[in-house]
Amino acid sequence: MWVSWGGKGTLRKNLEQQGEQSLEFLKSYVTRDMRPGEVDGDIYWFITKEEFEHGISQNDFLEYEINHKVAYYGTKKSEVEQGLAAWKIMIKEIDTKGLKQLIKNHPDFRENYTSFFLDVPNHEMQRRFYERNPEGKPEDIANRIESSSFEREQAHKYCDHIIDATQSPEEILQKVLGVVKE
Repeated sequence: MWVSWGGKGTLRKNLEQQGEQSLEFLKSYVTRDMRPGEVDGDIYWFITKEEFEHGISQNDFLEYEINHKVAYYGTKKSEVEQGLAAWKIMIKEIDTKGLKQLIKNHPDFRENYTSFFLDVPNHEMQRRFYERNPEGKPEDIANRIESSSFEREQAHKYCDHIIDATQSPEEILQKVLGVVKE
């Protein structure tokens, strides 16, 4: 689990470069529009709201939520079950609302995962937002900061490991790998 602008893309890239065959990155199913440079099936599966809601009605999702007040994000149960059956170490970006759903609705999965929260102070998140989006709207960053403040509060209640994401990418990678190798 990691927060927006917390270095999750860099962490993912660094983990992928480790070449560890036992690692598998689960993709989120999302209903938001693709951003420039995104490819369907790379990090996300882009589906319609109707397809997502049909999946909800069929109980296809291990967890799902509406993120940033905009779009559904979720994890398909079948993909997690396949990874567990293949003895994979699955890595999944998920927010604390999704983690709470896992804890509440699937207590049997608790022994099979550990959670990380990449914590970024609000002032640093704001700096990163405007660095990446110089034309960004103040209301967009306000929504993200509101979401991240809630996430930070929840992370301290539900996450196994909270990592200061202002550290270097190498330090963050080593902390995550240390836990994963356990």
